[in-house]
Amino acid sequence: MQALDGKITDIETALTGVMETCKQANAHSSALEDAETDLPTLEQAFAQLMDVMNRIESDTRAAGAGSTGDVTEIGEYALRLQETLSGIADKLGLSEQKQPLACVSINMALWVADHDGRLESLEHVVDAIAQIANSTQDPQQLEQLSSVMARIINAVSVLISEDLEKMNPGRPWRVLLLNYGIVATRSHNTASMEAAFAELTSKLPEDATRFFSEGMQQMDALDYPPHVRKVMEKYHREWPVNRSLH
Repeated sequence: MQALDGKITDIETALTGVMETCKQANAHSSALEDAETDLPTLEQAFAQLMDVMNRIESDTRAAGAGSTGDVTEIGEYALRLQETLSGIADKLGLSEQKQPLACVSINMALWVADHDGRLESLEHVVDAIAQIANSTQDPQQLEQLSSVMARIINAVSVLISEDLEKMNPGRPWRVLLLNYGIVATRSHNTASMEAAFAELTSKLPEDATRFFSEGMQQMDALDYPPHVRKVMEKYHREWPVNRSLH
């Protein structure tokens, strides 16, 4: 798993690699008829974005605080650019670039979180997290990913975290919280599990009973270690099938 720490240097390095791969692929492909215009324009946009992000970091170090509004807006713009680049890589058939692009998306979200910004759109970030989680088996790396998810959850805008679209089971906020619980469980780290389950029961109580019931089934199916089972059993007892949410 690539570094997920929200550092601009990591974002720049990954973007440079993906961009160069896209340009080389496009030179030998007709998949994108207008890519000769799109790729240079996008590359310039990313360069300007990195300059702005670096300037914000410099100002933050000098003043001791950043502008939340500016960071939020820049974060949304950054994620849109990343989504555009992902679309180009996909059209060029560069499936090997999906993981580095997912890491870029997560690192951009972390940069926003670390600079007191708010995440006002989640879908692309949640998809990126799921992609990394599905390709990761090492418990220690999953523990790190769990911590990353906690930082992202804390930076989600109030408009999203109020969770007013309860009728939509595929809403990114719900998926993020459920996946947080799953990743924490797969990490085998009980502290991560406790943190994730606290978020789940607080912010998504209507899904808690089913989550812990299915979690207990996984304890048997995948032979989880006793210390992991103990935490899952505790929450399963606290959230039985006949529990009332009132």
